[in-house]
Amino acid sequence: MADIGIGNPTGPTLRISAQQRDFLIFTIWSMVTFVQFRGDDLLLYPLALYYAYTILRDQRAVLPLIARSWVLLLFPAWSLLSPLWAELPVVAFKNALYLSLTIIICLQVAANLAPRQIMHAICLAASVIGVVNIVAAFGLGQGDLGIFTSKNAMGKNMVVLWIVAFATFLDSGTHWPVRLAALGMAGIAAFMAAISDSATAVLLVFASSLMLVAGAIVLRGGLLRASRLAVLFVTSGLVLGAAFTYLPYQQIDPVDAVLNQFGKDSTLTGRTVLWQYAEDQIRERPLLGVGAGGFWRYSESPLIQRIYFEFYKGPWDIFNFHNSYYEIAVHQGLIGLGLVVPAMLWGIWMIGRWALGEGSMPSLFFMSHMVVVLVRTMTEADFLKPFVLFHMVFWIGAIAAARQRRDLRDNKST
Repeated sequence: MADIGIGNPTGPTLRISAQQRDFLIFTIWSMVTFVQFRGDDLLLYPLALYYAYTILRDQRAVLPLIARSWVLLLFPAWSLLSPLWAELPVVAFKNALYLSLTIIICLQVAANLAPRQIMHAICLAASVIGVVNIVAAFGLGQGDLGIFTSKNAMGKNMVVLWIVAFATFLDSGTHWPVRLAALGMAGIAAFMAAISDSATAVLLVFASSLMLVAGAIVLRGGLLRASRLAVLFVTSGLVLGAAFTYLPYQQIDPVDAVLNQFGKDSTLTGRTVLWQYAEDQIRERPLLGVGAGGFWRYSESPLIQRIYFEFYKGPWDIFNFHNSYYEIAVHQGLIGLGLVVPAMLWGIWMIGRWALGEGSMPSLFFMSHMVVVLVRTMTEADFLKPFVLFHMVFWIGAIAAARQRRDLRDNKST
């Protein structure tokens, strides 16, 4: 138990367990990293230092997980070497240090909190931000985006809130008052995602809803039953058969038709043009890259100035390649990208096997979130950026799956 003195040290004390303490701290961390606000570094960096300390404090719980998830450390280790050749060595080292700390936090959270506790902490943190945002947008008249600075930022975070709130509502292991409150927050998230004018966010809300509902129906209770598998495969076969029969006779490109419905063109709103610039840069520095922060330097690069001009950006804007793989390859080289891929595959394997084998709602939450993260890596560039909760949930889920598997083996051996 942890004692927190109130008033006179010899007087009453508030006693909380170690898990309650870790739950509270992770909830605060999730709120701080969910949205940027003025002065957030006053909370962010002390919390990060606290988590760095906990690796020493909780090493008996964390070290076995490091042994099982060592593949996650390859890219941070490569990033720590990158200042040796980076265009901006100090920036590269700072980024690598923060990224390493991000993975450490993921390990600590997965080691000390149960999957359902992690889901609840994220739900609580995201709900607080969701309520603040809707009050700011409609109560204080700050516009539809509320406390967010862009439609993409708001859309992404409302997708996070939607998935975790809807999963909490569907979770039979959560008390009904909490489930009903989560359902209300899911409604707020869906509404805010819709008014964010982010077609990607709306699509991800819809897709994640189908995944969670299908998972709750098909997977809950253990391994897939033969009858459920039969229904799933027959339905999928009928849909695919109808599609392959119908589409060849159409005079339109179905891909273009879908993109048009979501306000996109065949270049994905210019993203493919950006990707051509990325490929040119990769050819110049293929193996090592330019290091974190080494490419998007407006004042020093005529190429960047031309890109900004073509995309109607000002010198003050922060820009990227709108694709995580191109962004990583340009800055950390093809070697860095090659170290990211096995980590991603490991995470996909661990979460997928956990969800398909156990079928619990926390595991389905992590799987749904994982799918959304992977889809978004194709059009956004913030994958494996430090202190981004959206992607930390993916790594936490993978490590939690490794912990669940370890605990299961330990229980069988005893």
